[in-house]
Amino acid sequence: MKITASLVTELSSTWSSSAFDEPALRAYAAPLITDETRNGVALLSLMALLFLTMASAISAWFELGALYTYTYCLLSALALHIRLSSMKVGQLRELYLLAALLLVACASSLVLLAQHTRQLDTMLLLSVAVLIMLVPVVPWGLREAALTTGAIYLVFTVSTFLGRHRFAALDLWILQCLMLVAATISMALVARALALRKHDLTLRFDLEQAKRDLTELAERDPLTGCWNRRRIERDFEHTVARHHQAGQACYFGLFDIDRFKSVNDTFGHDCGDAVLRAVHTAFGQLDDENDYLVRLGGDEFAVLMCGADTPQRVGRALRTFALASGAPLPAGGMPTLSMGLVHIPAPCAPGFGQAYRLADELLYEAKRDGGDTLRQRVLPQVAA
Repeated sequence: MKITASLVTELSSTWSSSAFDEPALRAYAAPLITDETRNGVALLSLMALLFLTMASAISAWFELGALYTYTYCLLSALALHIRLSSMKVGQLRELYLLAALLLVACASSLVLLAQHTRQLDTMLLLSVAVLIMLVPVVPWGLREAALTTGAIYLVFTVSTFLGRHRFAALDLWILQCLMLVAATISMALVARALALRKHDLTLRFDLEQAKRDLTELAERDPLTGCWNRRRIERDFEHTVARHHQAGQACYFGLFDIDRFKSVNDTFGHDCGDAVLRAVHTAFGQLDDENDYLVRLGGDEFAVLMCGADTPQRVGRALRTFALASGAPLPAGGMPTLSMGLVHIPAPCAPGFGQAYRLADELLYEAKRDGGDTLRQRVLPQVAA
């Protein structure tokens, strides 16, 4: 029972090349499977081209007849056409159809050749075996491979049965045995290769997911949940360029918590940590795709935001910060923020350091004026 259950499970997993349990894994594997299939169809057509060209040359050399040479030449041209076409096809189903077309067209041509010559000679039997053994070259599912192999088998079986009086009985039995053995080997190879391929794709997906998780963990501040300096330094120029290409205004801001040392000294570090976490809460409307909230160190934070309404959004965040923290300062006040906000107009392409220096100057002005202030300026034009 265990062996039967294991066999059923393996067959169900290899029935389709693109079937995966997890939607995320299916989306990850789809383009990779398509590329592998395109390469497989190209390899199939190349191997068929080499064999058919060789068969044509052998037919001419040993004078098997002009019809042999003509048939193999036409099939060689078809194989070349399939190879060129596979490079331009982008859909998985179309690639499967190209591979099936080549194999079934070759089988049909060989059947017509056998009917015309009224014999199943060594060259024809060899060609049939090669056609079926070429099936595993394409990385398709067991379903598509079985349909293609079954079509080849039915073409030869039905044709030779209807015209069995034209062929020797021994030749017909040899043909059947040859096709069944080749088909069994091919299906086993297809199933095994697909099982290994799916296992490999699953491992690659898990490894890349783990890498993304580790990268995010390394670039997140554990206390506040904000990004850290490593993330913004890496993505700064790319993000600014992306906002400008989208026609969006881009802003970089630098801010810190006014009198933060007094919070730690008077209320303790637990209270100070709560105030730091309140920064993330106050800027909760930011998303990680277009906006960045970054803790640079201590109580120093930065934002990289897009949109013409950025100053208004920043203003709302600064006003709600005190409510989000829930921690009074000495003298009965509430914690506040001071910020220097820099507008980066297109086509400016500053580095992180240049934007940081200007924002730091504005922050210093805000602190000098007593804090709880937002200072803004447009970054001077710098050629991209």
